[in-house]
Amino acid sequence: MSSSTSKSLRDLIAILTTAGGILAMSLWYDPFSRAVSWFYHHDNWKLDELFTVIFLMVIGLAWYSWRRWKELVQERRERARAEEEYRRLALVVNEMLGELRTLHGLLRICEQCKRVRDDTGYWIPLEAYIESNSKARFFPGICPDCSRRLYGREHRDRPSQAL
Repeated sequence: MSSSTSKSLRDLIAILTTAGGILAMSLWYDPFSRAVSWFYHHDNWKLDELFTVIFLMVIGLAWYSWRRWKELVQERRERARAEEEYRRLALVVNEMLGELRTLHGLLRICEQCKRVRDDTGYWIPLEAYIESNSKARFFPGICPDCSRRLYGREHRDRPSQAL
């Protein structure tokens, strides 16, 4: 049990024990009949109301402690459920991060042939480097500027389709 739950449970037990003690003392000493006889001797005091108020306060505190204890149990369940959801989402995120491969850092690229120098020192085509270091794949096509330069007219490319 968490410390807040155990404190509430301890408070509830203390209140119930106190109420039980007061009840036992009432049964043993019969303070109400003593108070009534004392009340007849002292007409202007209202002691029966004092005992009623004390008794109602004990019941109210016991009820409040019980209700608070139930709230804390519910809060603990919700927190455990949220922590389990957090653990599950953390696993998903870590798995996705493991799958995610990004290009980062500086790349040495040839100005003429556009080859890239890889980690082993070899010069490889840019497309091969990107495909080997990410999940990107290349699909051949031609841009309008190159089409006009090579063919003298704009080449109409078919709309790319999802791969």
